[in-house]
Amino acid sequence: MADSEFSPAKLISIENSFENSSFLEAFHDEPSRRIVAQFVRHIVAHSPEERADQTETVDESNQVTKIIRLGLASLNAFLQSNVTGPVLDGYSEVEDVFLSEFTKARSSDEASDGAESPIVSFRRLCLRSLDVDGVSPYPYIPHIELFCFSRFIFTSGIILPTELPEIWSDTRQSVSLHLSWTRLRIHLWHYKLIAQPSLSAGSLFTKSGRWTDVPTLQELIEKSLLEAETSIAGPAEEAQNSDQFQWPRESRIQFRLEEASCHILLGNETKARQALQLATELSGFSYALSGALGKRTRFQEKNISQLVVLAKSLALSPTASNREHVTDATPVALPLNDDTVLENIKFENNHVEEATSNLPVELQDIKPDDQPQLRPEDHIILLTEAIIRDTFSPADSLTSEEILPFALRVIEDKPSNWQIYTQALLVRSRIELNRSRTVERAVLQMQALVDQIIVDTQGAVVSINTSGSDQNGSRAESNIPTIQVTPDSESDHSTNLQKPTSFLPVPKSTESASPHDRLRYVNALSSPPRWHLESELAYAWTTVGSLVSALEIFKRLRLWAEVALCLASSAASDDQDGRGSGGEEKARAVVRWRLFRHTSDVNDPAALRDGSNLDDEEVDVSSLKAADFYGPERSPPPPNAPRLFCILGDIENDPQHYRRAWEISNRRFARAQRSLGEFHLRKQEWEAARDAYLLAVGVNRLNSEMWSRLGDIELRLGNFPDAAEAFQRAISTANGISGGEDARTWSNLGTALFSWYRQIISEKKQQQDKVKNDESADLDDMVSTKRAAEFGKSAHKLLQESLAAFKRGATLADSNWRIWDNVITLAASLSPNPDLDDVVLGVRNLIRIRNTEEALDLDILTLLVREATKTPVPSSGDGTDEIYVPARGTIENKIVTLFENDIVPLITTNSECWALVSRLRAWRRDWVGALEAAEKAWRTAIGGVGSALSASSGGQSEQGSWLTDPDAWDAVVQRTSELVAAYENYGSRIDSIGGKWKGKARSAVRSVMGKAKESWEGDSRWETLTNMMEDLKL
Repeated sequence: MADSEFSPAKLISIENSFENSSFLEAFHDEPSRRIVAQFVRHIVAHSPEERADQTETVDESNQVTKIIRLGLASLNAFLQSNVTGPVLDGYSEVEDVFLSEFTKARSSDEASDGAESPIVSFRRLCLRSLDVDGVSPYPYIPHIELFCFSRFIFTSGIILPTELPEIWSDTRQSVSLHLSWTRLRIHLWHYKLIAQPSLSAGSLFTKSGRWTDVPTLQELIEKSLLEAETSIAGPAEEAQNSDQFQWPRESRIQFRLEEASCHILLGNETKARQALQLATELSGFSYALSGALGKRTRFQEKNISQLVVLAKSLALSPTASNREHVTDATPVALPLNDDTVLENIKFENNHVEEATSNLPVELQDIKPDDQPQLRPEDHIILLTEAIIRDTFSPADSLTSEEILPFALRVIEDKPSNWQIYTQALLVRSRIELNRSRTVERAVLQMQALVDQIIVDTQGAVVSINTSGSDQNGSRAESNIPTIQVTPDSESDHSTNLQKPTSFLPVPKSTESASPHDRLRYVNALSSPPRWHLESELAYAWTTVGSLVSALEIFKRLRLWAEVALCLASSAASDDQDGRGSGGEEKARAVVRWRLFRHTSDVNDPAALRDGSNLDDEEVDVSSLKAADFYGPERSPPPPNAPRLFCILGDIENDPQHYRRAWEISNRRFARAQRSLGEFHLRKQEWEAARDAYLLAVGVNRLNSEMWSRLGDIELRLGNFPDAAEAFQRAISTANGISGGEDARTWSNLGTALFSWYRQIISEKKQQQDKVKNDESADLDDMVSTKRAAEFGKSAHKLLQESLAAFKRGATLADSNWRIWDNVITLAASLSPNPDLDDVVLGVRNLIRIRNTEEALDLDILTLLVREATKTPVPSSGDGTDEIYVPARGTIENKIVTLFENDIVPLITTNSECWALVSRLRAWRRDWVGALEAAEKAWRTAIGGVGSALSASSGGQSEQGSWLTDPDAWDAVVQRTSELVAAYENYGSRIDSIGGKWKGKARSAVRSVMGKAKESWEGDSRWETLTNMMEDLKL
């Protein structure tokens, strides 16, 4: 197909062609069957070489259009059956097409081998094709072949081109460029199928996906995102001109929303907010989180401030508003029905508390309980804002209070789109789970949403008595009690035994939205697949203490790792031997049952040859015993066997399970080596731990936590260059302040760089000593120096980078005084000139945090005073001795301010600090202040400050009295000498003292000598005082 014949408008027209037709109609012509046959051959092929031989890119314009429509139909049909509903009718004919081609494609040996039905074998191959980095998708996804077929069409490069032209002018109408958005959606849904739901606070879909270790797929997503942005927004030089956009405004808004959802899923908070901001600007949408006086409870008498979201959409043109399809079909929102809390906040006279000057102009006249209708895209913007806050903010009540108004604004607006309203109810339920007054409504609302999705996606299920297979050919459990609500007209319950049950009555067809309406914004909303939503419901049940309900859900979903966790938790309350006794053993039994055959199968060749499906076994998992499953490993291994082996390794504390997980995943499952590394760390086997983490980061170079952990190990081993590199990798791969970019990692990087610097200095000193001793200098011994030379870094540069790292860490954790202490040490160590600005900044923050005299470092304070007093004080113009005030912004001014405002109020027992203050004040010609500081230094040294201090029980009592401690006695003599010098130098300049300074000085010396005569008479320092008295008598 010529690129000039394809445009975004054509792709949009293809998407809109499904509005009044079924997605499955695209499979009913002969060309579609040929593409299906090619896809099946690609899936069945055993080697990459066989798949490469199938390359057959098409060129005809009409044929490419049909293929694109077929791929989109396959993807939409898959999403309809797994995410949005309604039931995908008429799929049996499409399934027959796949089965017939699969029967032709596989060999006769494969067809006769095993007892699996063809559809089970085919879907197993499809699932295997989705494995990435040792991680498998959820193994019971209905109609998984539809997704694999769409992925084959758009991303394989066999049917449609995927490589972009090198010249931008050739990409203006490039089919490969304009399909990059579709490829991005394919990769994102692939990532969502890979993501593992779990029973934890991270079971929320957007949170659990962030910890999925599939770096290969993540790189594909980021690449497709860049290509899609090039298609939607154009190159940077043309993006400023709106005439250059080939995509309509609505499409550009939706792309930015999908981009934000993508970044949320990958954990990139900053990029997610940037994309959301671009979507808001494109939409012309204005919203703000404000406050208004109102009542939340029935018995509240006074109005108090309530959070509310004020929002207004850009005015629509008549043609644009006519394009919006309005329908009254929406899911059921359960009422709160609480005896205390109101259903909706009752605002007082529609008064907005926040000053109107702080609100955008278009929002100043909006009343909190009478706001205008919003467009669907703007509803999604509010929900995305709520999800960003929920995903990246701390889980506390304040965060919940800020998030809930965004969801309520959408729900109260009654969106016309089914999926948007569903997502809004889901967001509200997640928040209300944390409140005692609303937790019941939250759980029941989530149960209603799950039932709606199950009813809308599952359809009629074949009875287990007539056929032992579900949609994936696996037997479903039928012994779970169910509740079914039937219309009054249906009195015979037996007629509906094969239909899924629901908590609420099933809506009529006229009360439900069409598939096209539900799928319209499913990508921008990042709606979770059905099994993720059910897992989230299980977590919701655990919040109200119903672990049994969560266990039943996980058993039905066959999430065996989560079943083991539930058993471990629920068994704690039933054990008689103590809390938690036996729970871990039950979890171990479940995991071993999944991984190993029965112990008796070792001597039974027939059992080993039995290829029956593990999921066809009806087993009461709570009665399993780990001792019964020490037979051979199951072959082939179950889905996600690497993860199960890692869990078993954690339970049994056996490193062989981690190594087996690594081998099964073809050395791609990073978690296996990470767990092995942690095992070695517990044993203090540092070298083995480092080797394990090196393998882990080798396959997942985007995990900041593993890089940081590797840096810790290298730091412990003394490999400072490698440690610095690991910490730098951790920081570069981190997202926001999560993962590696935190204060600890920055501080460790500073430590590694500083230690590296010290190693270089030590190596240079050793080489100089060898030269002096006429020994041969071996350059091979200078390992750290050679590594620094490879990176082009000198010792001085390493010291500067270390200081910068510590400063960054101190900025992120400004309450950690140890990091600020490191900043002070490094800044003072810089040569030839210390960084005094950073020293002052560090000392000020250290005092702010500790707020005690113990935080004062005399060496650092002496350095500051010495550097400040180097500058000569300019003489005053009129010849008077006015106090000198350094110019604002100079380092001298910063040092003086630090001492006068921060240090002086802290000094209580340290006489040397007062001596430094006296020296600094004398430099400023503050004679009164200098003499006052010298007197305080003397009194502090002899213990004369305050009535509670004395020569025998003064401030130095912890180190010993100066009457018995030589060091304290030396300090007293030093302070006395400085006081006499202060009287001599400054006394005559002070009007209140004048010529009296000698008398005051003699009095001070006489006082010390009187107390010290019995202890120190005849000492050399006693002679110093005696000479001082003689000088004062002259």
